[in-house]
Amino acid sequence: MREVMFDPEYVKRHPYRSVLSSEYKMGTDYHIVRNGGLDDHLLILTVGGAGLAGGTGLKPFSFYLFRPHERHDYRTDPAVGVWHFLWAHFHAPANWLPLLGWNEFSMQSASAVERRRIVALFREVVANSSTGSGHDEAIAMNLIENILLRLARINAASGDTGFKEEVGAYMLGHLAEKQTLATLAASFRLSPSRFAHRFREAFGTSPQAYVEGCRINMARQLLLTTSMSVKEVALTCGFGDPLYFSKRFSRFTGSAPSRWRGETETKTRCRKDG
Repeated sequence: MREVMFDPEYVKRHPYRSVLSSEYKMGTDYHIVRNGGLDDHLLILTVGGAGLAGGTGLKPFSFYLFRPHERHDYRTDPAVGVWHFLWAHFHAPANWLPLLGWNEFSMQSASAVERRRIVALFREVVANSSTGSGHDEAIAMNLIENILLRLARINAASGDTGFKEEVGAYMLGHLAEKQTLATLAASFRLSPSRFAHRFREAFGTSPQAYVEGCRINMARQLLLTTSMSVKEVALTCGFGDPLYFSKRFSRFTGSAPSRWRGETETKTRCRKDG
């Protein structure tokens, strides 16, 4: 029987496994670095010991998510010596993107029953993705979506959804301006420490990291949809120094802005011609 995939265009873009997952228990010598990341999402759930990802400590019942082409840098926490975790590489359909706007997520506010259920769901992802069968992979993808929806529900139950929407809209609307922790906190009548705490709880990352991610995403859109120079794109996206912009853009995508623009346009033309 022919493998069941999401749609013909998805098959053209990804003529290989849609999800790959496993469970690892690693020692202090485990350290993965991929400067250009990969072209899929990588979801990691710590179930024992501790890890480090992007400078963030990963404790039991905490997730970490790498988006496509984000630099991978994750390892066993040397202070703990062992890291037990579940991982899944997957190609997310477009309708999942609202569920994937974070890097770090802790399930500590969820009930013990819900935490155990989510871990069990992830282990089902591992079991179904290992066969290579189209139907089993479809089930694994459905399970990942279930996990992401449950995390969104946990976040909503925290009572900070209004704060998240308001702050997110403000930051997106002021990307070209300088946004420091102090100015952001003042805009919402909070102390810097309180704002930073609420922001990390709502977004799973720091305000600075979130703003930079938004600016890089905006830069990608401008590079692909306009004829603006790299310098113009940098200034429009809030990077006062084009050289610094190029360095940060390269860190996120693995390529300098002008090279990334050319490579992406070539790939797009090839897909259309094919």
